[in-house]
Amino acid sequence: MLTKNKLSKEILVLLAVSIVISVFLFSFLNHTAYSITYRYLEHTGKLGNEYVENVLELWVQGICLLASAIFFVGIFLFLLGQKLAYLQQIITGIEALRTHRMDYRIPVEGDNEFTELARNINFLSQTEQELIRKEATLSADREQFIRSIAHDIRTPLTSVLSYAELLSSPQNRTDEAIHSFIELTIRKGLQIKELMEQLIQNNVRHTEYFEDGQLLLQQVVDDWESVLSGDFTVQIDWSGCSSFSGYFDIQEVFRIFDNLLSNIQKYADSHSPVLLRLSVAEGHLTLEQSNTIAQDRLVAESHQLGLATIRHIVTQYRGTVQQECRESHFRIIIQIPVNI
Repeated sequence: MLTKNKLSKEILVLLAVSIVISVFLFSFLNHTAYSITYRYLEHTGKLGNEYVENVLELWVQGICLLASAIFFVGIFLFLLGQKLAYLQQIITGIEALRTHRMDYRIPVEGDNEFTELARNINFLSQTEQELIRKEATLSADREQFIRSIAHDIRTPLTSVLSYAELLSSPQNRTDEAIHSFIELTIRKGLQIKELMEQLIQNNVRHTEYFEDGQLLLQQVVDDWESVLSGDFTVQIDWSGCSSFSGYFDIQEVFRIFDNLLSNIQKYADSHSPVLLRLSVAEGHLTLEQSNTIAQDRLVAESHQLGLATIRHIVTQYRGTVQQECRESHFRIIIQIPVNI
């Protein structure tokens, strides 16, 4: 811990050093001047004249004292100026802090109150810089989250509109079809509602424990397949999927499949089948989805928001995502730890 009044002690030391040097200088000048005066009196034959000797001695002592005093003031101000120069660096650091130049650092010198002040200013500057960096990161994450939610809302919203159009079609007005479309529309509407609430609550997760995770997966995959089956041939392989359990956020599971669905609708070739293989092994649930990319969409511009959202969600479950895109074939493998 810093000792109090250390700076004042250092100034007293400077004062003492200046006094000692000045006294030594006075002694040296006085002795030298007295020797020169003695030789001068001896040379002029006035040596032994008491009056002349006293007058010259007083003059010599006065001049030496004046020179020593001037030197004392000069050396003390010089040494003190070194401390004041460091104070100017501290003032520059304070000005940098005031103008938000947070990358400025004051060199830490010595061990006194000025040194402690410099350390504190550097700490404030570094802390403020870190806060600004964290704020920028949070702002970027928030913007990315809003963009991903807006992107994910489009898929269930498109499904709701599609079901509404099917309901308005005369050939689909059987009781069974109407009941099925209404049920799907309600589920997608609730999904949109949950996504909006998640946006308002700033990405608060709601995980639940599912004893039968396979049943949850079956419901999600059925919805996913029902939307795709109108335009694509969907092949689903459940042969390797045994029962499992774990903690899941239902909306996050829906978002994973909605983003897969959106990617297929944008880029998949409708003349080739869409494959989905589900398996459970070695404590992991594996989802492998593949499709052929339509030739006219190979150069389509994509911001990869959907795949980025999948990767972000899976990372929260400590899972992995592998993505391959070779020539005209796309494949994504998602692995999530589960309880078997």
